[in-house]
Amino acid sequence: MENGEKLTDLLSQEAFLLSRVEEQVKLLSNELEWMRLFLKDADAKRRYDPRIKLWVSQIRDVTYDAEDVIDRFMFEMNHQQQGSLKCLKFLKLRFVHKLESRIREINIKIEKIMANKSRYGVETLPAASSSNEVVPHKRGGLRLWKK
Repeated sequence: MENGEKLTDLLSQEAFLLSRVEEQVKLLSNELEWMRLFLKDADAKRRYDPRIKLWVSQIRDVTYDAEDVIDRFMFEMNHQQQGSLKCLKFLKLRFVHKLESRIREINIKIEKIMANKSRYGVETLPAASSSNEVVPHKRGGLRLWKK
């Protein structure tokens, strides 16, 4: 295989990996929005049951992790778009692999949190008398990136 073919193959693999990670970030963003909605409702209700308090705390922690990953991805995408090689908007393979691994870890945490919900009998949140409390977010709203 010639050097030109190797480079083309490498760039093709990198583009595929980037598109896969972009899809994972979109799915994680969707999960993050659901977690934020849940936290907004659950924050006022958690005082009734210590299991709910722990569960809500774990969801909040994984929400922060998801925000960090999405913010890092957004930063790298914006940084690449401002680069001098506009025709090659590829992220470094090492970063993309690291990001993919981090998303996988977050998804495993989410699965474990949800499994603990059933395992320890945290099935429903009790209704609160009035819930006007808002969950503080670690950062601003979710930004969408350009393709």
